[in-house]
Amino acid sequence: MTEKGLFTPRMPEVDVRPEIGAIFSRAQAAAAGTHVGKDGVEHRQVIIVTPGRLLIAKDCPLAGDIPTEQLALLRELVPPQPCVNIAVIAYTYLDALKTDIRRAIPFFDFLLGFSALGHAVWVFEGHMSALTAGCRDADLLLVDSGMLPALEANNPDWRDQALQAMRGDTVKLIARP
Repeated sequence: MTEKGLFTPRMPEVDVRPEIGAIFSRAQAAAAGTHVGKDGVEHRQVIIVTPGRLLIAKDCPLAGDIPTEQLALLRELVPPQPCVNIAVIAYTYLDALKTDIRRAIPFFDFLLGFSALGHAVWVFEGHMSALTAGCRDADLLLVDSGMLPALEANNPDWRDQALQAMRGDTVKLIARP
């Protein structure tokens, strides 16, 4: 696959698992908590559920380490109080994530920032076999615009299905650069 093709958003093949609800419960619990990083400091994490249903945890910066103007923008987009659960549908093809996570998910730094503010953030591809579990208990659903054609092609009722599973009722499309 060419490098350009590697980063072209599409619905990847996924492992369809009967325990998908439990996988997302673990992802949500990890996203809501903290862990002690290599630096000995407690960090929040963004959790990515891969198409193979592995959980990848990415440490967030500490809120105090985020430049003031960026912190203000993050707070304007998603206020820090109350803390919310944010489900994200984005391009999670593992080879693309390992090669350059910011090309695979161009708004990844925003997700790290939201998590640093105290929000629980988990990311998945939006496959119809995981949509309900992936959106369960989310207050906010962010959707990568690059994934929209694949979502609509694979499941025309994806938005209604997501909203039925969510705790909140806000779905926002994030435009790719």
